[in-house]
This record gives sequence, structure tokens and C-alpha cells, in this order.
Amino acid sequence: MAREHQVLVIAKNTAGIGARILALFNRRGFNVTKMTSGITNTPGYARITLTVEADDRILDQIQKQIYKLIDVVKVKVFEDHDVVCRELMLIKVKATAATRSQIVQIADVYRGNVLDISPTSMIIEVIGSIEKLRGFIQIMETYGVLEIAKTGITAMSRGEKI
Repeated sequence: MAREHQVLVIAKNTAGIGARILALFNRRGFNVTKMTSGITNTPGYARITLTVEADDRILDQIQKQIYKLIDVVKVKVFEDHDVVCRELMLIKVKATAATRSQIVQIADVYRGNVLDISPTSMIIEVIGSIEKLRGFIQIMETYGVLEIAKTGITAMSRGEKI
């Protein structure tokens, strides 16, 4: 049964590495739902976290295909129980003078930060698990969600291992 998995790719930080990885997924018909990338603590290398929908067989194929790319040095599928996953979301909601303080209180419960206030809206930053962000969105829908922007998932194994 297909479900979401987070896949870590460590690769040489060469031009187009992200595009080559996504092209590989596209050619094979694999579904990438989210992708984040950035530098690592080792100069010259990139850390790419992919969120993919796959069953165990396809997940194994994904790992093997990514390893075939020349600049890739590590591929790892994170185990659900041994990983910390976070996503950043900016959400713009309708706000009036009457509802603004309620929205701020709810944002505080979710450890969100108010980044902008205008006469008719607010922008709030929330960082957390998919479930936390989903819960915040559901509550904000009662006020009126105007816009949502998410970064994609960044993940890291617990403990000393990479």
C-alpha cells in the first residue's frame, strides 16, 4: 500500500542536481509531493529531502535509481519512528479589529509568529509536523484563509547517525 515517505539524498552541490533527481522521478512515474534542499555541514554538498508516495517495492526502486546518479553520495529512507520532521508554513487569514486578538491567541497556542498585520488580514508563520499545520489551517478556516505557502518537509534522523 502506498504511503508517504521521506527520502534523504546527499549529493555534490552541482548545477542542476535537483532537476536531475526530479527528471529521474518523472521518467519512472514516481510521485514526489514535496522537495526541500539546502547546504550541509560539509562544503560542496547538498542535502535534499524528498517526500514521495510509494509502497515498499517502489521505494526500493527509488533508492536504487537515485544512487545511479553520478553526484549522489547517500540515499536514505527515514523510518517513521526514528525521525524528526518539520515544515514551515506562512498563512494569510482574514482579520478584523474584533478577531485579531483571537487569532493571535490561537497562533500562540500553536507557537506561531505573527509576521504581518494589515487592516484586513494577518500573516502567521507556523513550524511543525504535518498534523500540527493541518490543525492550524482547520481552525483558521473559520476566520477565512486567504493564502498558504509551505516549504516542504525537512527531516533528520534522531541520535548520532545520519
